[in-house]
Amino acid sequence: MLEPELPTLDLVQAQALSPLLGIGCRSGDTVIGLSSVRRAGKLAFVFASGDLAVRTLRELAGLAARGVRVYLVEDFSALTKSFGRADAQVVAVARGDLAKGLAKRLKGDKK
Repeated sequence: MLEPELPTLDLVQAQALSPLLGIGCRSGDTVIGLSSVRRAGKLAFVFASGDLAVRTLRELAGLAARGVRVYLVEDFSALTKSFGRADAQVVAVARGDLAKGLAKRLKGDKK
């Protein structure tokens, strides 16, 4: 089974987003863990570890049909560092101000 084509965040990008996700954890705008992401609605972003099974990555990639931007993260621990969840494999962000801030930060990386 082939891995789905997902945009990838490198170490530098993950480190840049980590503080914003930490704020989101405190404000309740992030969803941590695969089961929670599966149950959540109105998501803007999903960040997935490259260590996930191909079938799970395909499932998460399918969220793009609902307008969710899904990214594969090369070094997931760099992304979860600011909120102390080294065990996490999937982190999502609900639509709203935090998601807008993340979008601006990601857009700035493409320049």
